[in-house]
Amino acid sequence: MTAEATRTYRVQATGQFTSLSADVTAQLRAEQSEHDLLLSAFTSEGTFTYAPSLTRFMLRYLLQVCEESAAEADEAALIEGELLATQFLESRGITHTPLTMTATCLDDVKVKRRR
Repeated sequence: MTAEATRTYRVQATGQFTSLSADVTAQLRAEQSEHDLLLSAFTSEGTFTYAPSLTRFMLRYLLQVCEESAAEADEAALIEGELLATQFLESRGITHTPLTMTATCLDDVKVKRRR
């Protein structure tokens, strides 16, 4: 039996806007400065960014995942990130292409020290 371990992930969902309603388009344009790409960060509540052209968007999450193996945690992080992103987009009436998901486990990142 393997002990469960908590792993920390940076999860990113990217997609493209499609067939946005006039109301959603107006709201996104009005709020664009609050969602500029330069403000993008990985946070537990998620960060939503997009360009003024309303073509592509990105959602970034910092997630804690507890599973029995690293492989299971990797998969769970992707699933949880996709669910969070989908719920956020649906709650705002944002139509989009299928999301592209990536997850990076911070516990596996090696940091090179300067000499």
